[in-house]
Amino acid sequence: MTIRINESEYDLENGKKGKLAIFLYSGPSDPKPELDKAIRIYVDNNDYYEFVYAQLNCPWIRFVMSNINDMKQDTFDNFMIKFERKKKLDKINEISK
Repeated sequence: MTIRINESEYDLENGKKGKLAIFLYSGPSDPKPELDKAIRIYVDNNDYYEFVYAQLNCPWIRFVMSNINDMKQDTFDNFMIKFERKKKLDKINEISK
């Protein structure tokens, strides 16, 4: 049995760091109890969020993330306004080349 952990940190609005960890299981036994145990040890009583891989037939992958509430937040409407503005600016820059 092998459990691999891919980790990455990201900056938060409050100056702290958040962490994303992807757990990948390979082995002959049921991955659920093995991953449950590994994640319990990994988070060590800290708050975390766990995401299930979209393919429900893939119990070998788990996504664990910390400090979601401290991430920069925006509304979807604001995102779309910025996205549309960027597309317009990119078009202007492309024409002016």
